[in-house]
Amino acid sequence: MTRIKSLEGVHNFRHFHGYDGLDGARVKDGLYRSGHFSRASAPDWDHIGGLGIQVVADLRKPRERTNEPSNWPDPIAPRVLASDKGDTGEPPHLRFLRTGVHTTEGVRDYMLSAYRRIPMEAGNMDVYREAYRALATGDAEAGFLVHCAAGKDRTGIFCAIILDELGVDADTIVADYEMTNQAVDFDAIIPRIRERILADYGQAMEPAMMRTFLGVDGDYLRQAFEVMGGVYHYVREHLGISEHERDALRARWLTG
Repeated sequence: MTRIKSLEGVHNFRHFHGYDGLDGARVKDGLYRSGHFSRASAPDWDHIGGLGIQVVADLRKPRERTNEPSNWPDPIAPRVLASDKGDTGEPPHLRFLRTGVHTTEGVRDYMLSAYRRIPMEAGNMDVYREAYRALATGDAEAGFLVHCAAGKDRTGIFCAIILDELGVDADTIVADYEMTNQAVDFDAIIPRIRERILADYGQAMEPAMMRTFLGVDGDYLRQAFEVMGGVYHYVREHLGISEHERDALRARWLTG
């Protein structure tokens, strides 16, 4: 069964459960990830509403949430975790589009720098911390979803953290992260985004560079892990997660 669910108005929707974890146990069903929901259709909501999602971690900044609101309909109405920190100044990706070096190497360098920045941003850490604890305490027992704008960078790092904490092996974690490159129809979205970048910033980014900008690469995730000092260090020292909470996460999300 594919992990990817094609929806009409939501990009990159998929689950990240079912993997082999610690001591041969399996990651329990109920873990989902995606891009934003502002263009979700009625059939999309019908599908999402059937998943039992109780807690949603929205990693977007306030400006992003205002510009593209999720508008969760009744009766879904999950508890939404979000942060109001870090919304001052021009977003880094927009500054790069306006002033950056638009070569394949320049785009890759920007993406690596983004993965050094994302884990250490206060707003991301706040949501990562709350989401981890929601998973550990049982608040999200029936279903949990994490998303950002595209569901690849901020979201990808959090999913990798949780899978690592559940004992999923490194190659599988990277493969799950890189699944964005299969889940997103780049041929469909690149012309539209390229046209908008040209209109807004006067920059004509070539399609190959756009794929680097919009896609993912295992090296990006490895860069984040390096900056974090490893998942264990990051979870304990930066998120402030206790050993009791780590044990509770495994007890709730590993089965068999």
